[in-house]
Amino acid sequence: MKQLRRVLFLVSLTLLSGIDCLRFDAEGDDWIGIVHAEEQDRDSTYIAPFVPTPQEVVDRMLELAQVSQEDILYDLGSGDGRIVITAAKRYKAKAVGFEIDPALVTSSQRSIKEAGVEALAEIREEDIRTVDLSPASVVTMYLYPGANLRLRAAIMRQLKPGSRVVSHDFSMGDWKPDRVERMTDSGGLLRTIYLWRIGERSTR
Repeated sequence: MKQLRRVLFLVSLTLLSGIDCLRFDAEGDDWIGIVHAEEQDRDSTYIAPFVPTPQEVVDRMLELAQVSQEDILYDLGSGDGRIVITAAKRYKAKAVGFEIDPALVTSSQRSIKEAGVEALAEIREEDIRTVDLSPASVVTMYLYPGANLRLRAAIMRQLKPGSRVVSHDFSMGDWKPDRVERMTDSGGLLRTIYLWRIGERSTR
């Protein structure tokens, strides 16, 4: 029942964001999102439910981030591992997924083996709120607005200049993205992809 409520919550946010009824661009909304994320922290070990990103959206996210074999990609909340597998298989990047659900960890590890990318891809069973992001040059995620805000400070503090952050569907409050792209997936749903590049210094 809890898992169903999490899924319904994310679906409702996605629909609302698609029609611009939900905005997280003001400082007040940032504060609301952070408070909500902290409440989620207390209520659950899961910072966001698992809802898979369509493969065509995965492909475009990695294209926008200009992933290459020189990169180390971290996928926060890696789910079934499709972003990690695609980054390793298509771009030869070192890709690491972080997932807290043991069943998803096991199934995605199996998928990595079936894809033949064990040398480049791995899944770690770890809470994304505790991950050291500093080794990554690309971070990908499909969470929800409050979770994005919960992680924003660590992302901006730990990532090296030139690193890229890509989020499916949800922004990070008043942190202005370098690029926003909208696309319609094969199911006819509007998807939004946000891209940020870490500057030399951040004052946020």
